[in-house]
Amino acid sequence: MSHIRSLVLSAALLLGGAASGMPLEEGKFFINGYGRLTTGRSWGGGNVYLGADEDFGLHDVGSTLMFRALPTEGLTLNTQFSFEKSPGSTRFAPGVDYAFAEWAFSDKLRVRVGRNQLPLALYSEVYDVGTLRPFNYLPQGTYGGTSIGVENYDGAGVTGRIGLPADWMLEYDAYAGFLDLKDAASEGCSATSLCLRSTHALGARVALWTPVEGLRVTASGYASRDPQEVQGENLTRGVAGLGAEYLGEKLWVRAEFFSLFSEQADTRTGYLEAAYFLTSHWQVAGRVEGSRSWFPEPMPDNLLTLFRHREFAAGVNYWFNPNLVIKLSFHNVIGNRFALPKPSPEGGFVFPTEPHTRTVSLGTQFSF
Repeated sequence: MSHIRSLVLSAALLLGGAASGMPLEEGKFFINGYGRLTTGRSWGGGNVYLGADEDFGLHDVGSTLMFRALPTEGLTLNTQFSFEKSPGSTRFAPGVDYAFAEWAFSDKLRVRVGRNQLPLALYSEVYDVGTLRPFNYLPQGTYGGTSIGVENYDGAGVTGRIGLPADWMLEYDAYAGFLDLKDAASEGCSATSLCLRSTHALGARVALWTPVEGLRVTASGYASRDPQEVQGENLTRGVAGLGAEYLGEKLWVRAEFFSLFSEQADTRTGYLEAAYFLTSHWQVAGRVEGSRSWFPEPMPDNLLTLFRHREFAAGVNYWFNPNLVIKLSFHNVIGNRFALPKPSPEGGFVFPTEPHTRTVSLGTQFSF
């Protein structure tokens, strides 16, 4: 099996809940692992982007273990733990990404209960698998500090695959439960902090796999409602988006566009990402991205940069094999939505003086 087909198969197994990874107990228990180590440097008014500031250092270190058990026919138990060190911290913070049970009535209907992978964007269910993407970091407008880039939900959902004529296939998801939204632009949150809001949510996604191997298109979204009232009202939000990806032997292309609607602000974000294997080991990549928010009341001109993001990124990667890669990339950023100075020694917000940030990111990522 070729290098690229191995990556496509790994993604399909993860998304579909099939058993993969290191098998134990006569094929009834499987372990997957992912890890990353990233350094970098940023230039531009003391801004920090992708964890990188004006000093080189280990800005992002993390590892993930996923356990999958098949105790009886039709039942799958999934748990994923992450251990991450945030920039500036000396401690690894553990967390539970997923912990859910799945019962398969058939390929057309599977039921999941617990802390589930959120079926929303193209990368939503493989956040931590760096060997399935061409850059060290995911597009920030979609997967960074926004209410779009949510990794999981607590609740119940259904999923399935339906074969269609002429080698087409429809994949669907529907879910209901609780989301912890990353909501920097809400009332009571500063521009540098991520307020996690627990909300009630209802959502769905449909994906259409085409007869062209590796090509699919998606449509997804959710609506959420805060259980706690703010000024006598329950805040509501809605997210809707479209995506498309092609994973071929040499060429990878992904594109997504999302809109977020809320009573505080509306946000539009999108990106186009492409990567190409020059040889079986060397890969080049490029990405363009934009994100912008609008508010009900006009914002002062000097504050607009805090809610805008434009980026061009270019990278070169060396793949030892499909499970180990070194990545080097350059990011040219306009706007301070995700590129901000460090907080003051007292922890206060420091207003950016430079909207232009340039960042170099160097990292290695592995999986098994």
